Amino acid sequence: MAVTLFSVNKGYYDDVPVEKALAFESALRAYLKSKYAALMANIEKAKDLSADDEKALSAAVEDFKKNGAF
Repeated sequence: MAVTLFSVNKGYYDDVPVEKALAFESALRAYLKSKYAALMANIEKAKDLSADDEKALSAAVEDFKKNGAF
């Protein structure tokens, strides 16, 4: 849930068509869990985003969007 809220608040959903929002969310979560497992585990454990985690999560979401697999 934190990843979705973060992504929405940072504007990463702004260019995603409404009809693709759920597919985007699902694909983003799967991508982050597979490619950025350590970051996701840290976020789940801490229940908070440190400044470093926020930067890393931004980079991870941008990486996901570049590949456009949603």
